[in-house]
Parts: sequence; structure tokens; C-alpha cells
Amino acid sequence: MPTPPPFDPNDYRKRVLAAVARRGGPDHTDAFELYDLPLDAAGLSDADVATRLDEVWGFWQRQRDHPKYRTLVARLVAEHERRSAPLRSAPSRVAEAARVRAERAERDAARYEILDTAIERLVERHGGVPAEKVPGLEEIGALGGLTAAEVAARLRRHRVLEGADAPSPAPAPGGLTPQRRAQIRALLAEWGELCGEPVPTLFALLGLGITDAHDVVELRDRAELLHRRAREMPPGRGRAVLDELGVHVREVLTVGGPLADAYARAVVEDATEALRPKVRAAILIEDRLLGPDHEYLAGEGEEHGLDRATAERILAELAAEYGGGVGHAPPGPASSPGTARPAPPPTTGSRAWEAPLKAARAALRRGRPAEAARLAAEAGALDDGTAGAQVRTVADEARRVLDEAAALWREVAGARAAGEYADAARVLAQLQRRALDAPPPPGQPTLQDAIDEARRAQAGPGAAPAPRGATATPPPIARAADSAPTPPAAVPAPPTAVAAHPVDGAVLVTWSSPHPVADYKVSRRRPDGGWSVVGRTRETRLEDGGAPRRAVPVYAVVAVVDGVPSSEARSDAHPAPAPAARASSTPATPPPAASGPAPAPAIPAPGVDFPAITNVAFTGGRLTFDWPPEVTEVYVSSRVAGPPRSPVDPTARSWKVTNTRYQIDGGAVLPADLPRPAHLAVAACRRGPDGALLLAPDFAPTAHLRLD
Repeated sequence: MPTPPPFDPNDYRKRVLAAVARRGGPDHTDAFELYDLPLDAAGLSDADVATRLDEVWGFWQRQRDHPKYRTLVARLVAEHERRSAPLRSAPSRVAEAARVRAERAERDAARYEILDTAIERLVERHGGVPAEKVPGLEEIGALGGLTAAEVAARLRRHRVLEGADAPSPAPAPGGLTPQRRAQIRALLAEWGELCGEPVPTLFALLGLGITDAHDVVELRDRAELLHRRAREMPPGRGRAVLDELGVHVREVLTVGGPLADAYARAVVEDATEALRPKVRAAILIEDRLLGPDHEYLAGEGEEHGLDRATAERILAELAAEYGGGVGHAPPGPASSPGTARPAPPPTTGSRAWEAPLKAARAALRRGRPAEAARLAAEAGALDDGTAGAQVRTVADEARRVLDEAAALWREVAGARAAGEYADAARVLAQLQRRALDAPPPPGQPTLQDAIDEARRAQAGPGAAPAPRGATATPPPIARAADSAPTPPAAVPAPPTAVAAHPVDGAVLVTWSSPHPVADYKVSRRRPDGGWSVVGRTRETRLEDGGAPRRAVPVYAVVAVVDGVPSSEARSDAHPAPAPAARASSTPATPPPAASGPAPAPAIPAPGVDFPAITNVAFTGGRLTFDWPPEVTEVYVSSRVAGPPRSPVDPTARSWKVTNTRYQIDGGAVLPADLPRPAHLAVAACRRGPDGALLLAPDFAPTAHLRLD
């Protein structure tokens, strides 16, 4: 009987862990790869397989503090029993091997699909593949995980037309070694995971942008504030990462001069290289950067740490470098650069595919791949010969998400059969985020019924039958997961009552919105009149830690609903607000009804799922309290006329605080415009299986504080 090859930990780390991490985690692999077993492991004895499983599990345990793989390894250790179960007996290994072979074949076909589409289009246009396009095809192949050798093997099926050599890449900027830049990127990525939001650059860590590279005074002030906050954090990995980033900030940015300039140029270069293959793919196929692609790539440039103007400049340069143009400004003059194609956009009748294609993209963003597949098919039926690549891309993405959903549903079925409702709830939450309308397999309940079943099983026999009603979430946070919004027929209404207030060295931007669920993009006006994106959020408030301290700048807020942006609303739009508008920025507490102190909350204490908040105090300008175990978010409510009646009291002003923000700030920072005296109360929060924020039904008696 054959035996598996000896287990080599170093080889496993480089060959398996690195590949799984690149693909996005254990959801994009299989048990045979994770445990380094061949697909013909059916011929191995159960004892040999069990030995290999133990060797890999032991290796994972030793890697839990690895700086690069600690998050991945922690998940693998937690899911070891479930993932290794199909490999422990010969019959189940045979069945699992057959399933994995089919999945790998589909995955390999998908890896080549984007490349084959690009090659097919080039052959149609040129009668072959121009030699100068080969480097671009290699980059497109890299998007699907293909190596240059695999791309070259694919190209041997077609005629390659000789042409000019591709330009050599520009040299790396001076002043920073590639090793140091890689170390900074790794630390920023880890800090982003700890904080729950991406931090692309050292400038972003300080709340600044690359345009602030010469403001040495501001950089040093922000670096000192960062250092003080790091000293206030408890010992742990978060503090260690922030300390290391602080060293890079002091040694690279605060010295000013050539080194800070070099880092700013490095940020631009890294963003350019990240955008290059995507721009090349768009130009390669369509010869120009179309409106939706331009808007998406400009936003991606901002996510890499660029300001909007720099991102658009880089896109224009990349498009010109690859012989294309930018077609992202329909209102501008129709000046076609030397082509036989007419400058005005085609009529609506010749682009009948555009509306269903946009709706399909919106459906994908909302997590409805089945609807997206139907709309993509409708767009394909209306294609006039100009949208084939775009339609195929959306249809392929919808099919990929549906295939992933089918695999997730298989996990749900296995977890339900084994009574592992915690695992089922985790997978169901992924389905609710990614594939709301993916059909369940035969014999399985609907998605919502399965979620309710998992909730009841986790709550225990003594729990209420409808936990969703027991933890009502306020409208700004609740997710309408069961609703099926259709793509808006018109531009969504803009936010209102945009206001900016200084808060402890930062600026708090608040606004009101008519949309129950929307994304908001917040921008700050620079002294030169341009705009810099501060951030994106789904809440109706954002703290800008990078605002200049000399004066409160002007902010603009744009609501994005199903991918459609509204017009901007600015904080200087109401220089003299009316009394009614002024009242809307403070808690609406009717004075006559609140003449006496409000009674204590009707429900004396939250249940076991929502531990009590204790030791609430106001210390050093911060609201402090004891964090319950396994709680990472709390809800703070403030009311003038008396204690808040509940976490969803409509007459109270409320906001969310995360434990990471609490540790960095040394407590919960109160809004600068909070009226006093005020009654404060703190409630624990949890995340449901669908990712929605669930609140305790009431405040604990120990969670109240009067602030004079």
C-alpha cells in the first residue's frame, strides 16, 4: 500500500499556506490541498492519512503567532474537525476526491476564461496576437492566477504578430528600499485587519493624504498624537503593530524633504502598478476607458491612498500609454481623437443592452447573483455587437457567485445534518451577504428559514421564539436583508443637514439621509480648492482625523444607493440655518413632556446574550466602562431630559463605539456639541448570523451615568 511523502513544514508553508492566502482563505481551497494529500489518497491507509492530518494540525498550532499567516491559521485550527472529517475513512475520501476533481477542473477553466476572452477579441481585430500585447496578456492572466509560462502555453494556439518591444518599467523611487516599503505595506495591512477598515498608507494612518507630504509641522503633530495613543493601548499585538508603524512615520515622514517625497512617489507608483493591469485589460478589449470602468478605477485609486485628482491623472496617463482614451465625461465636448467613430454617444435604441447590464451589476453588488444572471442574459439578447465582453464578464461573475453559493449550501446541509448550528450560522451569514437569492438544494429550507432555525438552536430551548423582535435595531444600522430593492430609476436624493464640528483634534461630520440603507462618500475641500476623499461609511457620521487644525474645512457628502451616486450636499450650504434645522442637530426632547426625571428602564437587565455594562464613568474627558467578554461593539445613548428609555429611544442621541477605537482613544470620545447636563447609558451589541447589528433590549441598571 502506498504511503504519503514525508511532511516538510517549510515547504508546506511556502507551497500551500502562501497559495491559500493569495486566493483569499480556506473558502477557496479543498481538504486535499489543505492537508497536503494527493487526490488518489483513496489508496492510502486510514492510519497514514490520520498521521498526516495530525502533522498538519500540529503545524497550524505552531504557526498561530506567524506575522503573515496568523489570521488564516487561527481559522484553520477552528475548522479542523469539519474540514478533516471527509478524509478520515476510505469511502468518504473517494467521494470527496471525485467532488474536488470536478471543482478543480471548473476552477482551472475559470482561470483561463478572462485570458481566452482577451485573446479571442485580439484575434478578431488583428488576425492574431500582436507581440506588443503579450505583456498585457500576461498581466491579465495574472488576474486569474496564471503564470507567464501558462500564458505562453495558451498563446501557442495562436499566431503572434511581430511588433515593438514593451517599454521597460520605471526605476523604483530613491530614498526607500523595496524591503522597507514591503514591511510598511505588511504592517498597514495587519493594522487594517485589527481596526476593521483599510489603511493604505502612512499618510492615511495619520489622517492625511499624499498632498500633505510637505506639511512637516502637521506631520510631526500627528505623529506625536499617534505615539501617545499607542502608549495608552494595553499590551498586545495591536500596540506592537502601531509602535512599529510609528517608527516608520517618524523616520520616513516627519523628517520631511526627499524621504517624505520619495514615500509619496512610492504610494503613487504602487497605486499605478495596481491599476495598470486593469486599465490595460479595459483598453486592450474596448480601446478606451469607458465611464463605469473609469469611475470604478478612480475609486480604487483612492482606496490605494491617492486623492481624486491624482487617481484621474494616473488613469488618463495609463490609458494614453496603452493607446486608448478616457470616455468618462458625457457632459463634456464631443471631441473624438482622430477616429472614424462619431463623437456623440450612440442613441438609446442602439444601446438597449445598457439598462439591463447596469441592473445586473447593481444586483451583484446587492448580493443577488440569480437576478444578475437573468439580467445579464437579457442584456446579451439585446447586444448590438459592442457589449459582448462586458456582458460575459458580468454573467461569468454571477455564475461564479452562484457556484460558490451552491458549495456553501452543501456546507449548510452537512452542518444541519450534524447538528453543528454554529457552523451553519457562519455559512448562512456568508450566503446572506453574497447570494441572497441563490436557490437552496432540494430538501433544504429557504435561506431565512435556515437562519431562523440556527438562531433558535443557538439560543437554546429557553430562548424566545423570535429573537429578531427582541433585539430591535435602530433604522440607521438595520439591514433590510429580506427586502428586494430594485435599481433606482432616478438619481437618489442627496443627504441633508451636513454639519462639521471639532472633536478632540479631529472633525466630526454628521448628516441626515432619507435612505435607510446607503453608502456615503465624504470629501474635504483643500486650501487649493480641490477635494480629497476622507472616507466611505454606511453610517450618518464620520470622524476626520486628518482635518487641518487651523479651521474647520468644508465637507461634501454623496449618498450611493445601488451604485448610483446622488448630488453632493455640503456643510457650507446652510450658512444661516433656520431654527428647525438647528433643532434637528440635537436630540428632539419635548420639554413639557420631560419636566420630571424619567423612570428607570422597564426591563431590569439584559438577557444572557447581552452582558451588562458596568463601571460607567467620565474620566479624562472620555467615557469609560468595563467591556464585557466577547463584545466588540457598544451603543452609547444620550438624553437631556432624563435617562434614555432604551437603546432605540427616538428622543435620545445615539452612536456606536468599537473596542478598537476605545483602546486607541483611551475611552469613548463624546461629541463636542453634546448638550449638558446629559444622561448617558451604554448597551452591548452583537452581530447576528446575517451580519446585522443587534442591540440589547434595554440598558442594565449599572450602565447609566449623569454628566454635569
